[in-house]
Amino acid sequence: MNIIYNFSLAQEKDIADILLLIRKRIQWMDNWGIEQWNKTNYMECYPKEYFDDCILKHKLYVLSEKESGKIIGAVVLDDTDKRWKDEIPAYYIHNLVTDLDAKGAGAAIIKYCEDIAIEHGKRRLRLDCQKVNVKLNQYYEKLGFLYVEEIRDGLYVGNKREKLL
Repeated sequence: MNIIYNFSLAQEKDIADILLLIRKRIQWMDNWGIEQWNKTNYMECYPKEYFDDCILKHKLYVLSEKESGKIIGAVVLDDTDKRWKDEIPAYYIHNLVTDLDAKGAGAAIIKYCEDIAIEHGKRRLRLDCQKVNVKLNQYYEKLGFLYVEEIRDGLYVGNKREKLL
C-alpha cells in the first residue's frame, strides 16, 4: 500500500505531537548508541516556545498521513542560518524529525522542502548533522547533500551539507 502524505504549515495544536516525536527519537538514539540530539541538550535548546515561535513565523511544517491525519514528521525550514556566512539564496533544514515507524518520511520531507525552495527561487538546500553520526551523514549524502565543512556550536560538532537545486 502506498501511503500518501500531506505537507503543510504546522498549527499550534500540532506541537504536542511534534515534541512527542522528538522525545521518541531521542530515546531511540540512546537505545542505538547514536550521538545526535541525545548528547547536545536538545530539548533545552529547542523547547516548546521555540516551536511556538516557528509557527508564528511560518517556518514549521508537518508531514501527516493523508488518510488518518497522523503527524509522522516535522521540519523547520528557514531562510537564514547563523552558521552559514554567505549571501547565496538558500533554505536551511532544521529540527527534522520523523516517526520511528514511518519509513521514507524523512526523504519525503526533504523532497517537499526542495520543492518549496525551488518555488521560492532558492539555489541551495542546506542542513547540518552530528559529525560522528556516520549513518545520518551517509543518508544525507545519498540524498544529494554534499559535505561543506565542520561546525562547532557549544556541545555540538557537526557537518554542514548542501544540495544544489
